Amino acid sequence: MVSELEDIKSRFYIAKGRKIELERKKAHLEEKFENAKVRLSNAEQARAILQLVAKSTQSKLEYHIANLVTTALRSVFPEAPDFEVHFVERRNTTECDLLFKIDGEEYKPIESSGGGALDVASFALRVSRWSLNKNRPTLILDEPFRNVSPDLQNKVSEMVKLVSSEIKLQIIMISHAVEINTSADKIFLTTKEKGVSAINENNTIN
Repeated sequence: MVSELEDIKSRFYIAKGRKIELERKKAHLEEKFENAKVRLSNAEQARAILQLVAKSTQSKLEYHIANLVTTALRSVFPEAPDFEVHFVERRNTTECDLLFKIDGEEYKPIESSGGGALDVASFALRVSRWSLNKNRPTLILDEPFRNVSPDLQNKVSEMVKLVSSEIKLQIIMISHAVEINTSADKIFLTTKEKGVSAINENNTIN
């Protein structure tokens, strides 16, 4: 009888110990769960803030880029399209759509305009990209306006000069079109004779 009682007491204390251990583990898991909920809530709030900041930054970028490119286009072409920039989510990544807007309709530039407008837009995009960092105040371009018609090349030259002056950007440009150079501060003529190249300053165009 005594041994049975001792056996019952032993099992009781073992069960009690297990109960205490299970309660301790339960409390630990509940604490981890609550901490995880807090971290999840903080992460969701941080993500929401980041999304707001990203949208705000994207909106500013859209305006900055679109305004600069549209201004460049309008300074050259009598009936220039508006330039639109849209940041969109595709396949869990952010992509940037660059579009021309004509009579309220948006088109891909390559589908809706001649090469001249594409050249001017491309130049303005390069300037816009530079203006975001401004790491080096020099932009080197090789025949950037090769597709602009001759009758508009003077306007292109004036536009490049204005951009250069306004944002303090030195633009070094190679071009075979004489009219493109009319507003340049300095012009250098490259010649080649008997396999030898020579570069001389030539401002007689102005």
